[in-house]
Amino acid sequence: MKKCIWFLGLALLSLGGCLLKPYVPQPAAEYAVEEGWAIVDSDSLTLFVRPRIYSGDAQPVASNFFSVYVQVKNKSARPLSLNRSGFSVTVNQQQFDPVPLSIVLDSFQSGYFPSTYEDPFAPQTQEQQNQNLANARKQYFELVNSYFSFGDILPNGSKAGFLFYNDWIESMNSFEFDAFGIPVRFARR
Repeated sequence: MKKCIWFLGLALLSLGGCLLKPYVPQPAAEYAVEEGWAIVDSDSLTLFVRPRIYSGDAQPVASNFFSVYVQVKNKSARPLSLNRSGFSVTVNQQQFDPVPLSIVLDSFQSGYFPSTYEDPFAPQTQEQQNQNLANARKQYFELVNSYFSFGDILPNGSKAGFLFYNDWIESMNSFEFDAFGIPVRFARR
């Protein structure tokens, strides 16, 4: 019995070593690190960033992308413009810009038909079709509302949301997130 428990414990430990470890920000003078967040602070903006798996209802579609959660606070008394080019990811000297929302939504729409839970040989009732369409709309608008909104940020205002990138990044041990020209390095634990 002890051999069985010992073997089971050893098997679980070896499986744990195969799992992907989360990305954590690496300490640097240009930004602070707190509870898994990289915090970039300037005179006019504070940016919080961390890689985070999108966990909403539309997660099956979002899993086709590498996701980063970003929150930006405008500390100035004037509106500031947030551009897509201020949020790139670099891996092995290759730059990746955020995937536009339109591409993420196109991925969602193409993934919806045919649905993975519909049986092609069992016709659906009108009520089932309406429910599936309502669920798809809910997931669609959830993606729209969860995506980080570029453009002007009002004085003392804040914006938060997900940015999606090429899913190849997930397979790397480290990457750099360009936070308005400040490289923030993330590495697996």
